[in-house]
Amino acid sequence: MTRRAPILAAVAAVLLTVLWWYLLYQPRRVEEAALIEETTQFEKERGELQARIVVLNEVRDNEDEYRSRLARLRAYIPDHPGQPHTLKALQQAADASGVEVFQTTFAEPELVEGAPETNEELTALARIPTLMTITGSYFQVVDLLRRIEVDFRRAVKVSTVTMAEESEEKFPELTVTATGHIFSVLPVLEGAGGTVEILGPDGQPTEAASEGASEAASEAASEGATTAPVDPETTADEGTS
Repeated sequence: MTRRAPILAAVAAVLLTVLWWYLLYQPRRVEEAALIEETTQFEKERGELQARIVVLNEVRDNEDEYRSRLARLRAYIPDHPGQPHTLKALQQAADASGVEVFQTTFAEPELVEGAPETNEELTALARIPTLMTITGSYFQVVDLLRRIEVDFRRAVKVSTVTMAEESEEKFPELTVTATGHIFSVLPVLEGAGGTVEILGPDGQPTEAASEGASEAASEAASEGATTAPVDPETTADEGTS
């Protein structure tokens, strides 16, 4: 019995150690690791919230300026086609320049490929092909294009300008055809296969004209006319106003 006592004591000590490890130390260790991980996550979230608070405080302090910028942006690229307002603005610019507007037409909206997101669900940036025919002198026409570039509140891109003599009797009056686009943020419908269609005022998809058709129409409208040297600051293939 005396010889077995040390062995029994050792076995008991080992059993107590194992029980202490699995019943006391290991659970506490797991709990401590979970608390450390949770604390780290809370610290990360607190940092993100503090950063958001800084941004929100900046927005609050500059609210008037941001609202003013947003209003200008919505006027620059409105959330509706706005052809009547554009027609009125074009007529006012033409009257101020002394030219006579013979015709202004708008085609169906087209999606702008590669455009940034609008941050509003089911909307996209669209362009509306526009064709305008006017009569006036060379300098009157250039003045009109300058007014469109400088004074227009709406985004307008003038792509081509063609000029032809009206007649020998009316020299130096010219007949001018200008093509380009106005821009809007319009509602869209996501169809099967990832296709996106622009919705019209009635909520139905519009039949958007293709770029090839638009170019063909522009060429047909300018057939027989000669391309005139126009001030590159007022109209260019990449000019936007």
